[in-house]
Amino acid sequence: MRGASVADGLSQALNGTQASAVVLDMTTGAVLASTGTPRRGTPGSAIKPLLLTYALEHGIVRPQMEVYCRRNLHVGGRAIPCTHPADQPVFIAESALAESCNTWFAEMARRFSGPELEAALQATRLPHTRMNAASVEQRQLAVLGLRGVTASPMELAQAYREMLQRLPPDGPVSRGLEGSVNYGMGNAAAVPGVRVLGKTGTAADPGEQWTHGWFAGAIPGRLVIVIYVPHGDGGTAARLAQQFFRAVSTQVRAQ
Repeated sequence: MRGASVADGLSQALNGTQASAVVLDMTTGAVLASTGTPRRGTPGSAIKPLLLTYALEHGIVRPQMEVYCRRNLHVGGRAIPCTHPADQPVFIAESALAESCNTWFAEMARRFSGPELEAALQATRLPHTRMNAASVEQRQLAVLGLRGVTASPMELAQAYREMLQRLPPDGPVSRGLEGSVNYGMGNAAAVPGVRVLGKTGTAADPGEQWTHGWFAGAIPGRLVIVIYVPHGDGGTAARLAQQFFRAVSTQVRAQ
């Protein structure tokens, strides 16, 4: 893909916002475009596919592991309710990723030992608190991307690129990321005729009362994009991603 066109599309999509973003070439890892002030924050649910990939590769969970979601998750007295539709209360890995079910991922966190989660986080290369001796609650908050892990758009984009390069295209993580955009929590990023994989994230940094939002995703085989919105949520970031995908869609279809 031509870097100039990608750069124009990114500038157009984020014009007039406080968002920052980076776009990487999927094949080479080269920076195709970047804009905005570099920032760092807790990744929220954007970390889920990275840790799910590790958990599946190492047999910590199975793709068909079923978890019943009551939508009222509490971790250490902190309410972390699920916001997905209530019509499908039982989730497996693919649907839990697509709908960003906190309850399913909290159960996955229980199945990680401290050293296993530490190894999984090291594999992402994201800055994090050491998890070797972490309690269940600390592991759950880390897996949900709410405490103990931070990321910049560049770091998250590099982690996604490495993950996507080794993912089976028809595996549960790839299908979950595609489902997220097609019908799930990342649906605001969908563009007709363009295959997009993506995940949203919403979180607040310690000591802050406001949230920030993430969209991390890709056009398979072409590019990886990460958008960070300093005051907002994952839905806001996904809508900005949609504008970017629309801007470059003619180029993508031509290739």
